[in-house]
Amino acid sequence: MQIKSRGIVLHTTNYSESSLVVKIYTESSGLCSFIVSGVRTKNSRFKSSLFQPLSLVEVVASGKPGQTMYRITEIHLSPPFSGIPENVIKSSIAIFIAEVIYRSIKEEEPNPSLFHFMDSGIQILDLSRENCSRFHLFFMTQLTRHLGSYPHGTCIRGVSVLDLREGLFRDSIPLHTDYLLPDVTALFYDLMQTDFENFHTIPIPSALSKQLLAALVAYFEMHQTHGATIRSHRILETVMG
Repeated sequence: MQIKSRGIVLHTTNYSESSLVVKIYTESSGLCSFIVSGVRTKNSRFKSSLFQPLSLVEVVASGKPGQTMYRITEIHLSPPFSGIPENVIKSSIAIFIAEVIYRSIKEEEPNPSLFHFMDSGIQILDLSRENCSRFHLFFMTQLTRHLGSYPHGTCIRGVSVLDLREGLFRDSIPLHTDYLLPDVTALFYDLMQTDFENFHTIPIPSALSKQLLAALVAYFEMHQTHGATIRSHRILETVMG
């Protein structure tokens, strides 16, 4: 059995002294596991740059029927990054987004809409000359739409709060503490309504950015990560200051 597909690198784990197990979300088959032999040796034909978080690749791999892991025979960047490796903010965002996707997606079935959204977003992050320091906030709000946990209800600016447990905009404070105050709720809603071309035009004060990031991490852990904890947002907090 052979896989030949575009893909997005999400996670790597060391396997033996010289090999890696790589999780790649593929256009043709959804989330797949691949083994890459000898990648950590001096003369390997597979360079480590191929397996950086969110790398966009073309991969060819083979496996036996019934097995859950494929062995990579060919892989190359498609396209290579030009902005993310050279920008500490973009590279930190890439690490964080890769973890969010990896923790949230378990399906081994193709989802063309989800793949196209992620592929487009990653290329925009890489190439954009606009301020991308809030890109991850926009990306996560939009990702909820593709993962089926998009908040519902009507948001009334200055009144509504977002109930994180229920994924619901509501006009009264719930009987628990997992909700966003109206100012952060309005910001969440604004990011839901915008697109890749305009997200950078939404003003997000630093204090609200930190609150929204914490809320989004909590929201994903409640609804998407199957009990796993997201950790790399701490890198963002350090880099962003």
